[in-house]
Amino acid sequence: MSWIVRILALSLIVGLALSFFDINPMGILNDTWDTIQAVVGLFTRVAEWALPYVLVGAVVVVPLALIAALLRHLRRRP
Repeated sequence: MSWIVRILALSLIVGLALSFFDINPMGILNDTWDTIQAVVGLFTRVAEWALPYVLVGAVVVVPLALIAALLRHLRRRP
């Protein structure tokens, strides 16, 4: 029960401090959503930049990995 009282008291203090700086709950939610959208946009731009390089590299790396796996398999066979 004391944990609930401490949470309520801390919430009141933080709420008063935020009100002093003219920060309201909707502003926090809107800013949070804008931040999430910005992060998603950043990841999208990074993926759009990296994908062509990954595909070009895969043209070389995947066949070499398959050949190496085949050679390992053939060496293990009696």
